[in-house]
Amino acid sequence: MSTASHLPTHLYTQVAHAVEQIRQQVRWRSGKDQIHLAKRIKLGHLLSATTVSDYNTIIQHIVRDNEATVYVFQFGNTYYPTIVTIYQKRVWLVMFGMDGIMETAFPPDKPEDYFKGPSFQLVGKLEDILP
Repeated sequence: MSTASHLPTHLYTQVAHAVEQIRQQVRWRSGKDQIHLAKRIKLGHLLSATTVSDYNTIIQHIVRDNEATVYVFQFGNTYYPTIVTIYQKRVWLVMFGMDGIMETAFPPDKPEDYFKGPSFQLVGKLEDILP
């Protein structure tokens, strides 16, 4: 496995497990799917007719792209795997917890700058971290 970050070794296994979970099923905390969908529609990221099922289908498309780039977003002592790829000609990210529960999915405004901060650590290509 080629790695570009300095994550502790045990985190790679946890990230791979979390990715496998999100690939099997998109799971949100209670009510958060509707809240995030409404926000994405309000911000113009998704069409007003988009349903939660449609949003989850977009998420599934992103997390199943083996060429996608994987980052880990660190907030305090908590790590959030983040998968980034092109969806309908825009860069999208899907962020979720190590437990495979969704946090958010959206197209960042300036993706070329978004992942440069110290909170995001590059892990590599999705195909390189999965067993």
